Amino acid sequence: MHSTSPLRQRVSPPAAKPTTPRREALAKSWTMASVAIVLVGAALRLWSLQLKPLHHDEGVNGYFLLSLFREGIYRYDPANYHGPTLYYFALISSSINNLLFGVEGPSTIAIRAVPVFFGITLIVLVLKLRRYLGTLGVLTAAGLIALSPGMVYLSRDFIHETLLGFFSLWLVICCLRFWETRRITDLLLASVAAALMFSTKETAPISLFCMALGAMAAFAWVPSTVPATAASFGGRKRIVLLAIATMGTFVICCVLFFSSFFGNYPQGIRDAVTTYTYWARTGLTQQTAPWHTYLRWLLREEGPILVLAAIGTITAVVRRRSRFAVFAGVWGFGLLVAYSLLPYKTPWIMLNMLIPMSMVAGYALQKLWITGTRGQTRTRTNCVTAVLLSAGIICGYQSIQLNFFRYDDDRYVYPYVQTSRGFQHLVDEVNGIAQSTGSGNQLSMAVLSPHYWPLPWYLRDYKNVGYFGRLEPTEATVVIGSGKQRRVLEGSLGDRYRFAGSYPLRPGSDLVLFVLKTPLQ
Repeated sequence: MHSTSPLRQRVSPPAAKPTTPRREALAKSWTMASVAIVLVGAALRLWSLQLKPLHHDEGVNGYFLLSLFREGIYRYDPANYHGPTLYYFALISSSINNLLFGVEGPSTIAIRAVPVFFGITLIVLVLKLRRYLGTLGVLTAAGLIALSPGMVYLSRDFIHETLLGFFSLWLVICCLRFWETRRITDLLLASVAAALMFSTKETAPISLFCMALGAMAAFAWVPSTVPATAASFGGRKRIVLLAIATMGTFVICCVLFFSSFFGNYPQGIRDAVTTYTYWARTGLTQQTAPWHTYLRWLLREEGPILVLAAIGTITAVVRRRSRFAVFAGVWGFGLLVAYSLLPYKTPWIMLNMLIPMSMVAGYALQKLWITGTRGQTRTRTNCVTAVLLSAGIICGYQSIQLNFFRYDDDRYVYPYVQTSRGFQHLVDEVNGIAQSTGSGNQLSMAVLSPHYWPLPWYLRDYKNVGYFGRLEPTEATVVIGSGKQRRVLEGSLGDRYRFAGSYPLRPGSDLVLFVLKTPLQ
């Protein structure tokens, strides 16, 4: 007789359904639709990935990655730029880039490949929810995420938000699987997902709180014919052992990342705790805006998702038949309320709301599709088709406009203090000077402007660059200042330097370039 570990529980596999021509046709249609949605989402995220100049935060994140890649050094800073997962995943993509092409790994494409990868796999994760949302519902949800202007835009930025969104949904899927199977593997994967959330960004507790709120609302509001008991989980002893294993896995993962895999132990662990005091102040004092800002932004940029999500949430609450729809609705709108109450407002926060909102929006169309009598089939089909086409056209058009034409237009929501496309001309000019003077990467430069990010990323291969952030006497070949410093620089640099041009950094901020004259000039 074989004994079973208290951590393991046998689950009988579901009986296979007989195959019929109609079932085969439906399966083929499902596969084709799923692949098409993923391919469209991938194309929008991958196309011309270098088109948009790096944002300020991307430049800083790239600087941290360079230290990790070149020197093997990364130390989590509780006051700056979020958790370590982004850098370690970018280390992988940069190393692959190095091996494949024989150049230094970190490049704009290599680092942005990380959020792109998680943005694409996020669409794949949504498709795993077919049994909870229905075929039409889950395809709609995946399609909305694939086409959403903000989801695409932020998946093309080397920032933490897309990773946080992916790990959040992965946690939900692992918990759903554990609820169905009672397998310890699913619970441990959920623990890993939660640890990666916390290791990605300090706002993870807000996401986790809204998920828990959604789960409690779903269980309290939607009745179940199969109540959960201790026996259904294998008894109290197994529950205790599962809890210990789950917490142990969570702690180990967090320790590994925050300690820089023990390269910054124990300081990194202490900083992982103290960071919440820093970010509590940030949430109350920095980048503040009125409470209705996110609602206004969502209506402006993600209107189809917001409207359908509201309809889906109301439908789920009234019908009281789908726990998952109630959960997703409370999760999404709970995040909207939570972040609206905080004075801190930035557009990338909306990505966290869009994921559950897209799922409950899909539920709305699924219910519209199956509700009604036989005689209303044509009407329902026409209505659902019209809604799908309208949402797809609006989201697709906005996504293409934003990501490939208006990516630095501050009249849109997502280009929030985005680096202007004209900034690239400054980089090209500096590279041209290095080539024409024969200095190469030894070209001496003095950056005197107090605002210059993401310039260090684009000048990362130059060996003689000083970032002073203020007016300083200099003999450098190239001097870069702010537009406000131009008159002073013209006076202090005198006839020794020529003015080479003014270049936009971001809305309201310009950089000016001065170049040391040669004897022939």
